[in-house]
Amino acid sequence: MGSAQELRGDAAAKVNFPLYAVEMLTDRHFVVAGGGGAAKTGVSNGFAIYQLTFNGEQCVATQVGKHVTGSRAVMNCTSYEDTKSKCKKLYFVAGLDDHSQLYFINKKFEIARSYSYSDQNENEKSPDNSVRKRKPSEKENDSKSPESLRKGLLSQRRLRMLAHPLDSVKTDMSAAEESFQKVVRISSNGKLMATGGCDGYIRLWQFPSLKPLRDIKAHENEVDDIDFSPDCQKIVSVSKDGCAFVWNTKDGNKLCQLEWTRPENAKYLFKRCRFSVSDGDGQRPRLFTITNPTKSKLPSFLQLWDTSSFLLVKSVPYNLSPISALATSPCGKFVAIGSMFGGCIDIYTTFNLKLVKHIENAHSNFITGLAFVPCHVEVGQNITGLSEGAVISISVDNQIRVHRIPQRRHLLPLWAALLLIVVVVCLAFTFCSYLGL
Repeated sequence: MGSAQELRGDAAAKVNFPLYAVEMLTDRHFVVAGGGGAAKTGVSNGFAIYQLTFNGEQCVATQVGKHVTGSRAVMNCTSYEDTKSKCKKLYFVAGLDDHSQLYFINKKFEIARSYSYSDQNENEKSPDNSVRKRKPSEKENDSKSPESLRKGLLSQRRLRMLAHPLDSVKTDMSAAEESFQKVVRISSNGKLMATGGCDGYIRLWQFPSLKPLRDIKAHENEVDDIDFSPDCQKIVSVSKDGCAFVWNTKDGNKLCQLEWTRPENAKYLFKRCRFSVSDGDGQRPRLFTITNPTKSKLPSFLQLWDTSSFLLVKSVPYNLSPISALATSPCGKFVAIGSMFGGCIDIYTTFNLKLVKHIENAHSNFITGLAFVPCHVEVGQNITGLSEGAVISISVDNQIRVHRIPQRRHLLPLWAALLLIVVVVCLAFTFCSYLGL
């Protein structure tokens, strides 16, 4: 039986403000955002950037940047890494009330501590001064050579990631007291940005110029979530009006509505939606949604949709609580959900929604955001150990936790096992016939 720490996940870091959004910036860097809002409570608003490492026992997040956003909390965000550029440009978009604020993230290396004469003078005043005044050995003299000093300074370099504000655009046109952006997403090719807000519109923007492209009157109520398909040709949206639609990004036309049979004909509301890339088995990309009932006695559902017909493939009931968060892994293997009550997290395989890991009491409050760490083999050991994958979770309890997925045993499929048995039996008969038995 694992320890309570292991069961709840790795306590990677803690911040001094409530967290509402989390996004990966690079393979090993992520950003968390939130705040206390406009109320004068002393709780700051903004976002912080962390570097994720593995210390041999657990995942640890080290803060490498922080940006304060004044009186406005960051309730939603998105990011994009332009890997085609030589310096791999990093962009971050924060939802500030009814605006999207674009930032350029600049990487900067600083010397954490360098050798100086003032340090030497302070050392001479220390109680063990007599030890330090001994005649330096040849080895010590060699350690003060220009080459060794250069290597020492390089080893003391500390990464800082600074956020520089660029353009800001108003994304929701509701009445002043009701205007609010609910969600912002960037397409995987980095050419489009989509926003949704309280006015029920999906707005498409060129990225990173933020020039307006198209306004889509998508819903009769506020838009809760949106996501781009992996090919950037479609966008799915869910709303408090109870509907989920798929749209064409080129002309803004509605392609279809996601429909399913509700238990007991009860009223359900879609809460979150996420596309998932193919996991390399020749399958099409997948679409996932979470739905919550308006009546508390009924289960919530994690749903898998076919992205060709947009028909429901499988639905998994969740009885513990309404579901508040949804995320899919970049490798296409896993999907994770977070609960509204109890701070629970569940991780499933994408192709059949089989439960891989259940984490109880990961947080002391509801899960506000989930983000998968990229499943790259070459960097995975340095970030998440020998795990098959990992998901970062956040909550308004100010905690950042990392939940590692253990390596699974890859058993032969049933058809492969049967085929192997038939081959072995045939070879046995052939061998016996050859021996004349």
